[in-house]
Amino acid sequence: AASEQVSATSEELAGQAEQLQNTIAFFRLGDSDRRGGAPGAIDQTVKQLRDKAQAMSAAVKPKKGAASAKRGASGGFAFNLDDGADHNDAAFKRA
Repeated sequence: AASEQVSATSEELAGQAEQLQNTIAFFRLGDSDRRGGAPGAIDQTVKQLRDKAQAMSAAVKPKKGAASAKRGASGGFAFNLDDGADHNDAAFKRA
């Protein structure tokens, strides 16, 4: 649950970073070199945030096989109803 929350937060921050980048680009005056604002660096940072969020959300998905193995190891019985009659069935009659 915590990793899902971190993933969602990361995706939200990546979206906000992209929105902020678009807002800053609107007011850019052409002297971005003096301020050190390289548009390529911002794009790269946003891409890294998105990739990280995607990787985190992919790691969160549970595996179905692992859950069934846990249930099988907790006890119980495996019945094969297609085997037909055996020696114990002779004691029972159909009503």
